[in-house]
Amino acid sequence: MNKEPTKELPNKRSFEERVFARFDAFDARFDTVDARLEKLEAHSYDTKPIWERALAAIMDMRLEMGEVKTKVGTIEGKVGTIESKVLVIEGKVQLLENELGVMKTDYKGIRNELVDVRREVRSTLKDKLDLILKFLLEDREDIRDAEGRIRELESKIA
Repeated sequence: MNKEPTKELPNKRSFEERVFARFDAFDARFDTVDARLEKLEAHSYDTKPIWERALAAIMDMRLEMGEVKTKVGTIEGKVGTIESKVLVIEGKVQLLENELGVMKTDYKGIRNELVDVRREVRSTLKDKLDLILKFLLEDREDIRDAEGRIRELESKIA
């Protein structure tokens, strides 16, 4: 080994000078970082009004969405009421349809009865008219016969 424990370094500046030089380099770096931070802060101040407007718009949208939700809830309630009324109306319509079916059946029965009564009346009238016609014909013959006798009697008297 070498008997000289320390060797002279190529830089002839003293230790203190070298430490201070390092501190100066750190200082220069911090100044650069500070300048960049100031630039970023300035930029953030430039965008602050934009963000404030965006946040206000978001809050307005939340309020409007709340109003929309309230209105939708009201509409849903009204639709539910309408649906229940429609069900009631459908029930009444079904009852009317059933009653109409019963009435149609009754009408057909009454119509059939009327057709039967008409046939019966026709038949009865025909029979009675035939009977009346028969009596008229018989009476006519009797009248002719009587008229013939009257003429004979008148011719005998004259």
